[in-house]
Amino acid sequence: MKAETVEEFISELQKKAERGELLYIGQDLKRLDDLEKVLGSPVYTNDLLPRNALYARLVLSKYPHALIKGISISKALNYPGVRYVLTYKDVPGLNESSTIIPDRPLFAFDKVRSTGDIVAAVIAEKPTRAKEATELVEVDYEQLPAVFDPLEAMKPDAPKIHENGNIIKHVKVRKGDIEKGFQEADYIIENTFRTQHQDAVALETETAFAVPKDDKVLIIGSMQTPHHVQAAVAKVLGWPIDRVEVIQAVTGGAFGPKSDETPYDVASIAALGALKTGRPVLMSMTREESMKAHTKRHPAIITHKTGVKSNGKLTASKVQIVLDGGAYASLGVLVIVRATFHANGPYDIPNVWNDGYKVYTNNTYTGSFRGFGAPQAIFAAEAQMDEIARKLNIDPLDLRLINMLRPGSRTSTGQLMDESCGLPECVEAVVNASDYRNKRKQYESQNGTVRRGIGIALLHHGNALGPEGNDYAYIHLTVERSGKIHLGTGLTEYGTGAISGLAQIAASVLGVPLDYFVIDRPNTLVHHETGPTVASRVTAIGGNAARDAALKLKQKILPVASKMLECNVDDVVLVDGYAFCKGKEGRNVAWEEIVKEAYDANIELSTLGYYIAPECKWDPETGLGSPYNQYTFGAAIAEVEVDMETGQYRVLNYYVAFDVGKAINPQRVRGQILGGTVQGLGYAMMEELVHKNGYVVNPNLKDYYIPTSLDIPENIQTFIIEKAGSIGPYGAKIVAEPPIVLPAPAVRNALLNAVGSGVNSLPITSEKVLNAIKSSRK
Repeated sequence: MKAETVEEFISELQKKAERGELLYIGQDLKRLDDLEKVLGSPVYTNDLLPRNALYARLVLSKYPHALIKGISISKALNYPGVRYVLTYKDVPGLNESSTIIPDRPLFAFDKVRSTGDIVAAVIAEKPTRAKEATELVEVDYEQLPAVFDPLEAMKPDAPKIHENGNIIKHVKVRKGDIEKGFQEADYIIENTFRTQHQDAVALETETAFAVPKDDKVLIIGSMQTPHHVQAAVAKVLGWPIDRVEVIQAVTGGAFGPKSDETPYDVASIAALGALKTGRPVLMSMTREESMKAHTKRHPAIITHKTGVKSNGKLTASKVQIVLDGGAYASLGVLVIVRATFHANGPYDIPNVWNDGYKVYTNNTYTGSFRGFGAPQAIFAAEAQMDEIARKLNIDPLDLRLINMLRPGSRTSTGQLMDESCGLPECVEAVVNASDYRNKRKQYESQNGTVRRGIGIALLHHGNALGPEGNDYAYIHLTVERSGKIHLGTGLTEYGTGAISGLAQIAASVLGVPLDYFVIDRPNTLVHHETGPTVASRVTAIGGNAARDAALKLKQKILPVASKMLECNVDDVVLVDGYAFCKGKEGRNVAWEEIVKEAYDANIELSTLGYYIAPECKWDPETGLGSPYNQYTFGAAIAEVEVDMETGQYRVLNYYVAFDVGKAINPQRVRGQILGGTVQGLGYAMMEELVHKNGYVVNPNLKDYYIPTSLDIPENIQTFIIEKAGSIGPYGAKIVAEPPIVLPAPAVRNALLNAVGSGVNSLPITSEKVLNAIKSSRK
């Protein structure tokens, strides 16, 4: 605090004390790892590798569907530098690497179902030797009929990938009377939309090393859910869970796949190798291995049939979503749930009939990825809205204003929207900032070879896990004698800054600056199992646990400060690392002094915070109810420029607003919006992991395109709307996932405005735009 006298100092304390627990909430405080990020000093998994470590490389299936008649490893074992070759025969426990449905073996043994299946792992002194020896593992295959189209896979006579059939999960929503809704409609509009495989392309691939320790094993790796990895490895080893210690190293990006099954693979293979050789083993996927073997975003085939009155009021919406699950279920059985519940978009529609299917094929498997089904669902829903507007010859914005969710309206599952619905404010923010009305009118009369268009897209996004599982978190706080506060949790940091947000919440409760906090590495033998770090749930769920831990710690600190200040405990106020007493403004005591006094009195300054979200109540048979406790809302407007002769286009401007409830740290909220926007633009414009007959054609960064600085609009404007939610700390809602959702439909709709014909499949390449231009001229 900048104060020249004691009186000024106390006055500043009192002013800040008036904010109470909101002392640091809503402030652009720096991340606790900012400096090390700037200096390039984070210690990643490979930086920690012991010198005597061995290296593992994978043998992946040569065929998308085949029986395994035999595996010979003798030539590989005799190759110079090779120390061991792992197959299914080396698994002492359960040969399984699955999240929910136990359908995926760690090592394929009787058959392979995709070219991403792991058949063996070679362990050698050098990674080059291990890679060379993988070519010497001989596998005798008998090829089987395969199926790569999920619609074909749903047919009764399709080749079966698993014995129980190819439909893994069927999710339904049944609201109102769908036939009546169509009868009441003046128009019925039907369209089909398709989306593609997208790869997460985290800067650091899936990686872990294992160190044998007497009757235990230590695993350090890049992951989102260390406790889940611990359980998976213990299952493979056939050990009690407490014999497996897992520590999350600094993780170089994740985006979802590192919460799914591939981290189980690398950790389990490293552990098996370490136990077989008696030495540390690193299993670090190459980029090609990663892009073949880990989960991707599901391709989707989505059909919309919508009934609408001539005045623009929607009367009925029937949607079918078919997700290509690839060869295994993964967390995709939950992805289809979220996709189906969001399939109709953020609109109040009285009659809804949704069917969502996740289907096995012999493509490489799909699963958890940022957005978790919403990018596919909202792309189709928002594209359909613009097609409806074109049919009715009304402005797409006006169609949305007539039907969008607002306080008092209901979602497609019948959930009532309360005052926390900030969608109208989001729409107003982007419409005003973009000058939408004037530009829409201006672009109606273009004639040249270069034309512009403007498009809008909206979303609602159910927060945290909702119907996907119990939503809980634990946070540990421990104070050193020096006054430093350690925050530990099983929730993980992988670039979002969310764990620093937990410290910011705890700091506000305690009245101690953020600089006093130290974030401990997640360790399964130290920190409570606290659920997965997915669904952007760290702040909304973990933040409440951090607040609980801080309140408990504060209850231990206040009596000590009270005694030192000779003050009633109820009158003690903690601000900026100082305690003072209301009514006795001349005295204060520093945090460090209070902590030292507590230590001298043998008071344990360690607490465990806990929070569990209210149960989400909905009917699995009809989908009706409240599958999520609260929603994030968003609106985006994209402006594009198109060359009508070549189809080449660029995004000029992008305006986006999100209702985040309460921005704990506005700067980090904007960071998530910008990062998600760029990743969403990649999904919209260029990214596609191409599969041909089950083989990944472009498993490298030479042929898989991601956005560069030249692809990003020069003008991206972000707007934060705050309509407090019901469960997050101080009303906070999630923010990390929704930003990836809106670019694709907004860009698609802007192109429709520019060229007069829509592109109904992703990615929207220049070739597809040129075809749309030709179609509009017919």
